[in-house]
Amino acid sequence: MARIRQVLAVLIVASIPSLNAQMTGWGKDEIIKYTPRWQGERFEDGRPRVPDAVLERLENATSEEAAWGPLRREGYPHQWEGGWQILNSDKRLVGRVFTARYMPGRAEISSIVEAEAQERGDSQSNVRVMDLLQPGDVVIVDHYANIVHGVFTGDNLAAAIYSRTGKGYVNNGGIRDVEGTEPLGFPIYFRAPFPGTFPGRMLVGINVPIQIGDVTVMPGDVVVGDKEGLTFIPAHLAEKVAEHHEVTTLVDEWRKDKFLAAGGSIKPSELYGRIAFQNQAHSRECYEYVSRKYREKGLTPPVPSEETPMCGLRSRQ
Repeated sequence: MARIRQVLAVLIVASIPSLNAQMTGWGKDEIIKYTPRWQGERFEDGRPRVPDAVLERLENATSEEAAWGPLRREGYPHQWEGGWQILNSDKRLVGRVFTARYMPGRAEISSIVEAEAQERGDSQSNVRVMDLLQPGDVVIVDHYANIVHGVFTGDNLAAAIYSRTGKGYVNNGGIRDVEGTEPLGFPIYFRAPFPGTFPGRMLVGINVPIQIGDVTVMPGDVVVGDKEGLTFIPAHLAEKVAEHHEVTTLVDEWRKDKFLAAGGSIKPSELYGRIAFQNQAHSRECYEYVSRKYREKGLTPPVPSEETPMCGLRSRQ
């Protein structure tokens, strides 16, 4: 047993403290320890519980690229991953992250893992992950982009995930039964289809850090997915990103309408780029548009500042 622990300590994230934690997930104390910037409500398992209202704001935003700027400014330059195949890509995927980590199997390790699962009365590894999901969760499964050995669901278990969460899911691996799954109507991100299951893989972590492409994903992050890819937002930045999404989306709406209505009489540089909004009338018109749209949604309009200028304004004018 001691030797098994040593092997796993090399193979898996160094901060995961024990075999038990690796196979059943971080405990509440570990999740709280490694998400110290979140100051709000948490789930019983310790994950940050970003409010539903913030998730709804992200759901209604239309520009995922708007998250790029604020995340980089806050010191998170590696939060986006593309290159997915997507079922029902017309639907937006937004929810709280629940992670599962797989690795290539080793008989002396996986036999112990599965024997302990049987003693607990647990089902096979993918099903026991699904049993833990809650409404609003988006399970992010790390199969290291392995398609042949990285299938997580077919149509039956995809339906089971949706029934528990109301959300789609992300598998950094394969998917089975595309024809039966796509009509279910929710978004699923995966690398490629494959007709088999997942032989030769072992579940080594639930609600632990995982790597998806160039992104370190934490349990309790907020995932935002559209046709281009996935953004993983640290919980403590979700509300700030939501507001930036909203403002950017509304400014873009106003700007595009202005260009099209002008019929070419407005130069692009007047509304876009480094020297845009030198015309204060344009700035005020843009800000009034953003403010009006906020009030229509029952929200308080944001105030321009030096830190967060809006429509070229750095204070309310």
